[in-house]
Amino acid sequence: MRQEIQRTLEPTRRLSASYMFEQANVAYDAGEYSRALMLFEQARSSGLETEVVYNNRGAALDAIGRCEDAARSYRYAIHLAPEYELAWHNLGNCFYSRSLYREAAKCYERASSLDKSRWQNVYGLASSHIRLGRKRRARAISARLVSLADDNVDALLAAAELYVDMENYDEAIALCERCLQIQPGSSKAMTIIGSAYHEGGEYLKAIGAFETALKGTPNDKELLNNLGYTYFCSGQLARAMECFDKAIEIDPTYKPAWYNKGYALHGADRLSQAVECYARAIEIDANDRVLWNNLGNALYNLGRFSESIPKFVEAIRVDPGYEIAWNNIGNAFEKVGLWEKAIHFHDRALELRPGFDYALYAKGVCKSMIGHPEEGFDLITASLEINPDYDEAWKALSKVAQDLGRLDEAIEAIDESLSVNPGFGDGWAEKGDLLSAMGELEGANIAYVNALRSLPMRSMESQNEITSIITRVKVLNRLGMYQEALSVLEDAVLMGIRDPSVLRRLLDVRCILDDFVLPAEVDAAIRSVDDVFVQTALCSYFIHGGRLGVAREVMTRLEMMDVPHHDHILLSARLLDAEGDSTDAISLLSRESELSPDMHKLLGEIAERSGKLQMAMKSYSKALDAIPSDYVTAVSLARVSSLLKDHDSAIDASLIASGIDGDEPEPYRIRAEAYAALGKTGKAAVALVEAESRIRDDDRGRSNR
Repeated sequence: MRQEIQRTLEPTRRLSASYMFEQANVAYDAGEYSRALMLFEQARSSGLETEVVYNNRGAALDAIGRCEDAARSYRYAIHLAPEYELAWHNLGNCFYSRSLYREAAKCYERASSLDKSRWQNVYGLASSHIRLGRKRRARAISARLVSLADDNVDALLAAAELYVDMENYDEAIALCERCLQIQPGSSKAMTIIGSAYHEGGEYLKAIGAFETALKGTPNDKELLNNLGYTYFCSGQLARAMECFDKAIEIDPTYKPAWYNKGYALHGADRLSQAVECYARAIEIDANDRVLWNNLGNALYNLGRFSESIPKFVEAIRVDPGYEIAWNNIGNAFEKVGLWEKAIHFHDRALELRPGFDYALYAKGVCKSMIGHPEEGFDLITASLEINPDYDEAWKALSKVAQDLGRLDEAIEAIDESLSVNPGFGDGWAEKGDLLSAMGELEGANIAYVNALRSLPMRSMESQNEITSIITRVKVLNRLGMYQEALSVLEDAVLMGIRDPSVLRRLLDVRCILDDFVLPAEVDAAIRSVDDVFVQTALCSYFIHGGRLGVAREVMTRLEMMDVPHHDHILLSARLLDAEGDSTDAISLLSRESELSPDMHKLLGEIAERSGKLQMAMKSYSKALDAIPSDYVTAVSLARVSSLLKDHDSAIDASLIASGIDGDEPEPYRIRAEAYAALGKTGKAAVALVEAESRIRDDDRGRSNR
């Protein structure tokens, strides 16, 4: 809605003021709005203070983005001449451009009463009511516009646009076809037909209409942008990119094409490219809250959580009431483990929109993470009462219910997530874990199989895809499908994924498979990642595989990195032990004033192999005290106690081991020997039978696999 100017002059004004006024109008028509404003001001200061001067001055202010000053100028024109229709119309345009639709409607209503023949007033009035959600009133006004238009193509097409906005697509198309009879080949009519088909979800028809329109105006950047977006919606990304690129080639400063190109790339998970496009759009307009928020989302989805936060903050700078951006800041802080800080931002989002379901859910997750699971459960439940179709929220509710020990509710919640989204791979994986914990192994396996069917196969660059890869690998491991898990991980690495959690899991799976020769490309990819935990895992992997020279190379590289002290000591001791320097390894560990459970366990292993059984027993005991659920440590303690003839301790430790994993025969065998040594032959016989039955069960399990 471009502002209009008027050139009426009072003949009594001085020639110099009149000349400046005319020159100002000439400058405005030439697009030199700042110069026009300066000349209007000079005409004013020279004594030419009419409603026309103030109206035209307002148009110049509007053109350079000084909307509030423009509104004041229009108001003063109306003050001078209350019946001045053009100033009312322009004031309506000014309010409309600032999304002040209620005020705009009043201005258009007044302008329309002053000049019933100007169809633009009727159009502006109808459009304002549409924006206010008053579609019934807008329909009546649009019908008035059609009757007023007669055979005026511009007015009829304006009415057609209104019908598209009101979702009356058939009426819009009918009006456009009427225009085509009056003005065959009208590109604008075909463009509106394309928009009607697009909004109605008929993308192929929309593409046909847009392409027809494009033949008449091949360099119409707006039309190219619309066609590109429709191609994207129809799943034709390559063609969409061609249209956006051509629009940008025509006008490199055309923000909508940069934005839509970024949006399409974002939707296709080509996030790094989406970031570049959003950034280019922001260079053109840094006061677009949606642009800043989408840029933050793209970085967030890339796993660059800390980088996303300043972008969301910029969205809030543009609009402090933008609750979505406040909530997104909370989400980013949640991802880096700053739960309390995250809650602050979720609370701000909830102040702005009390029933904001995503903020309630996110706050609930944070509350459960900081030790308030009951409050977290209630918040997530409240979010689901507002939006029961959010699968992730049901999954989160299931997790919190598990933490509270309410397993029946946990199962109900995860089943709700799967009823909302039967293809929710993470939900199936969670159900498998839950059933496994409840001892329902058959049901767990079925859930894991469903997870594999549902999880995406391809590796993209988004954080969601990385999470899916890790979930898929976890499920495959649960099913004992280690080779398949390795294939998923290595495929991801070869496709460019360098996420530390993926790389570390790859090394873990190779250890399970006793495969210690990395493919060259995978080896190079892992070594290229400057992450201390990845390099620590790589060094440990080579030590475990006996490739000590390569392990020493990685260790040398680690010396230049900021390795946590305990991790460095543990790795150094393992390497020394593997190189045959068990004495130095024991000495290194013994010098530490405070050992971690892993260090106690390693010291026990090295001491046991070195024949230092008392030291081994002491170390295993401390490791088991720290982690009572560690089966390997419990069995090791039982074995060393037996060797030291401390049969009571051997029995105690073997009972702990059997309690952790009752399917393994070794604890029963150790217990049988200890009972026999103590002369308790009856108990020894029972323990021996238990050991033998588990050996037979294990043999049957192998034959069935």
